[in-house]
Amino acid sequence: VLFLVGDYCFRNIFEKLDLVGIPGTVSSRLADFRDWRGDASADVSELEIAASDLEVCGPSITVIDFANPYARYSEVSFELGGDVVHARLIEPAGRARASELVPLCLMFHDIDRPVRGWHHMTRFAAMGYAVLALDDEAIGSSELQQGIASPAFVKRVRWGCAMAKVARNLDGVDPDRIFAWGEGLGGGVALAVSALDERGLACTAVANPLPGGLEALSSRVRGSVLMGTSLMDTVSDPKDQFAVFNGLECDRRHIIYAKYAHERINAFENKVVDFFNQTFYPCSLA
Repeated sequence: VLFLVGDYCFRNIFEKLDLVGIPGTVSSRLADFRDWRGDASADVSELEIAASDLEVCGPSITVIDFANPYARYSEVSFELGGDVVHARLIEPAGRARASELVPLCLMFHDIDRPVRGWHHMTRFAAMGYAVLALDDEAIGSSELQQGIASPAFVKRVRWGCAMAKVARNLDGVDPDRIFAWGEGLGGGVALAVSALDERGLACTAVANPLPGGLEALSSRVRGSVLMGTSLMDTVSDPKDQFAVFNGLECDRRHIIYAKYAHERINAFENKVVDFFNQTFYPCSLA
């Protein structure tokens, strides 16, 4: 596996024993994480139940006119059991639409944060992708204390799997090119959806995913995965993140940032854009 630390590439970093022996160095911490796999035997039955039997009523789509000739904006809602799930939909239009059927990004947000803004998500339309972003209430870390068994997480994974089902039935969306992107909680939801969705996702990008216990789903993730980890993160334990990454059996890439905490990393978002473009286009457009 090739690890990237920030914008610097280190091969065989774990063999640099002079640094591994110095407590507190990046090399020392990475050596501790190298083979960590956590508890891959955790019970995921509640998540499996949540991702099955998805009887979706709707969706209802309300168009919003932002007067952009290159993108269409809509608010989407559908019923799932006793829940009404809301999402924001942006689709490429005009010259931004490269083909009749376009790939779609399922986007999920982090704890203590709302859904990303319309203009931020328009970047996907500019690249020829549609995006369907979960628009739910923000929750805090206190609601994730049970890890992947936390009701708040299980509910969002269920919503995410239903969103994938809705996305595949949207006019103009390629059902074989559904992918996901999320930070923190959103990253955990994205990974879980990729693992539990009946058809799997084409690819998944995540930054500092949580909650704990996600390694129990790693081996089920399909498609390719790009993961970003901040070594100063005190919300999503970097060691837990390595357990998730080490359990992946798909094509994978891990970018490690030594000087960031649980925060948005613009440099990683650039890598995410490049990752998606390399997946869906003959060459990178980033």
